[in-house]
Amino acid sequence: AISGAQPPLTPAQIKQGWPATFQHLHILKARLEERPEIAVLVSSSWRSYLNDAELKELLEPISPWFAGSVKKGSRDEAIKEWLEQHLIQDYVILDDVAKFFPGSWPRLILCNSALGISDPAVQARLQYWILHGQLLSQ
Repeated sequence: AISGAQPPLTPAQIKQGWPATFQHLHILKARLEERPEIAVLVSSSWRSYLNDAELKELLEPISPWFAGSVKKGSRDEAIKEWLEQHLIQDYVILDDVAKFFPGSWPRLILCNSALGISDPAVQARLQYWILHGQLLSQ
């Protein structure tokens, strides 16, 4: 969706024009409701042209858990920096692009681009982390 949903579109225009992009947020919301202390940090390419308020609007179903976005730049370095600054040890990363995470990322759940969080295997790994604080191996 991001290839077509470029600036200067608003979050409302993006949701209207590309509704399938966000059709599975309810699945993530259901998982997050089990642990209200979890925070969602955005490292997606969407952060390149939407500010945090717009990202929060775009991700409205999970907005109570929205903690902001990482700085511009490579995802892996921006995430590492944010984790270090906030002293976060217990986290999981959901992404569909392995090349954005070179090296070892044991807390990365790679998703199929077409399925995302609707993939039962992704849901199972996320659920296991939510319940146990560690990931099942892929």
